[in-house]
Amino acid sequence: MKKILVVATAMIAGLAVGLSHAEEEGGKGKGKGKGKGDPAARAEMMIKKLDTDGNGTISKDEFAAGPMAAKMKEKGGDGAIDKIFKARDKDGDGELSKEELSAPMKGKGKGKGKGKGKGKADAE
Repeated sequence: MKKILVVATAMIAGLAVGLSHAEEEGGKGKGKGKGKGDPAARAEMMIKKLDTDGNGTISKDEFAAGPMAAKMKEKGGDGAIDKIFKARDKDGDGELSKEELSAPMKGKGKGKGKGKGKGKADAE
């Protein structure tokens, strides 16, 4: 499960960068600038691009229709979209809000790689 979440996080980040790239295409900086390092700005861009019904959130169907869905399925199997969506949908309402999209994924950040190999305590 941890591998799927790491892959999902990478794919969502890739989607955000891709959306940023598409938005900036033809403009200054191509892909550089607003939203590049800001999770909230990336979340806003994702909602802007994927929210086809205009309710301000992303449903599972909208998420599955996004440009990275095929790659997610290819890397994570048929249930990848469901697993990724469920991991992001913290309140379980079936919609991804800006807050849920901009929140760090569990297992990412501090402690990355924790539990792999033997540490000093394990070696003794």
